[in-house]
Amino acid sequence: MKRAVFVFILFIGFFVQAQDVDIYKHQKNSNFNLPDIPAGMTYEEFKTLSTDLRMQDMAMAVVLPGHIHFKIGEKKTGYYLLSARLLGYMGWTYLALSDESLSDIIIKDNLDVGSDVSTGETIVAYGSIALMLGTYLYDWIHGKYKLDNKQNNIRYKYAKQKLRLSLSEIKQNKKIYPALALNIKL
Repeated sequence: MKRAVFVFILFIGFFVQAQDVDIYKHQKNSNFNLPDIPAGMTYEEFKTLSTDLRMQDMAMAVVLPGHIHFKIGEKKTGYYLLSARLLGYMGWTYLALSDESLSDIIIKDNLDVGSDVSTGETIVAYGSIALMLGTYLYDWIHGKYKLDNKQNNIRYKYAKQKLRLSLSEIKQNKKIYPALALNIKL
């Protein structure tokens, strides 16, 4: 029986080649598109512009606290999220070591079943849940916002200016006259 299960899993593994689960499919293959890189663009700016957050990153943020912020280069915020989530895990561990489970405390508190739960343990339980869930949501939502903001700033910085109004000079009869120039780049 074990051999049959192993062969089945191996058989499925050869035919299923999913690398990522996407809700929003890309219209083109971004791995083979070689864009024109503007002069002066650094590698970090190019890497930030090429970064996109996928469902795989959302799942990784559940396991690795601060994953999104580390991916977009916000290491300080990533470490804050990591330490806050670890604090939530420590509260969960404290409850487990004190022979109380997180779910038991919440059920007893909400259903008023049993009064043997102390106020301190209730605070630790709700605080742990708030830290674990809050850091995940902050990592995902704020990380997406920061990435979009960084990408928009880079696009704006290197955008081609098609219509430009500037000061100019006109030389006529060996004299220089100030003028306004309207330059159009096609």
